[in-house]
Amino acid sequence: MFNPLRSVEINTYRFVHPRVADPQRGFRIAQISDVHLGRWVKPRHMEQVVEYVNENEPQLVALTGDYVGYNDSDLEPCIKTLGELAPRTFAVLGNHDHWTCPDTATDAFEQAGIPVLANRSVILDDFAAPIEVVGVDDHVTDNADIDSAFETVGGSNFCLALNHVPSIAPDLADEGADLILSGHTHGHQFNIPKFTNWLAKRLGVEYHVGPYYIDGSYLYINRGLGSASWPWRIGAAPELTFFELAPGDHPRLELLRTEELAVEHRP
Repeated sequence: MFNPLRSVEINTYRFVHPRVADPQRGFRIAQISDVHLGRWVKPRHMEQVVEYVNENEPQLVALTGDYVGYNDSDLEPCIKTLGELAPRTFAVLGNHDHWTCPDTATDAFEQAGIPVLANRSVILDDFAAPIEVVGVDDHVTDNADIDSAFETVGGSNFCLALNHVPSIAPDLADEGADLILSGHTHGHQFNIPKFTNWLAKRLGVEYHVGPYYIDGSYLYINRGLGSASWPWRIGAAPELTFFELAPGDHPRLELLRTEELAVEHRP
């Protein structure tokens, strides 16, 4: 059967921000979101994505939730595959992970050597300059605790925030997040700009796909790799995203290039 999730759009951005230190110039972050391993995305599909990320050698990988659809038996194979990521990797959980089994997901990530940042932060001081990575748990299932997540964030270092649901991004920006990576929306899967923007406004959805400038910070909403229900996508192709850091006086996000990765679809 034709599967539109087999073609992954790879977007590479340059993220310029005053809190990026000069030694961090060229530091690369990969974002993987909304895998939804199961009916449409199989382990071999994810293996090829992981292989691609490893070949491109980012320094950090951000996993922003929804690793399965509705079946908790898919959690372990998905996270085991993500455990093959070679760079330093951090994860947050999404609503589907909480709806299935958050304990299974957390245990599987622990076995894979990937920390789950559930309302907490870490300071990475083994790179050229310190980076604060903050993880906020899922907002849809009422597990987000922003105060706890940012409790130890100092405010002088570059701060990367991971959370699944983009609607709380202004609160994360207020707490000092410089780059906020989210998923959840899939770009609505049918992204017809005029209609989608009109519908989002009617539904009260302010942030639904791509980049948004928020008071000196940037939110980026990744469209995700999979689907929990139907696979069809129009104008919202599956996405893998890379961000290259650069110092600068004014925050901005610049699209450098767009490529395509064709993946085999078999178990």
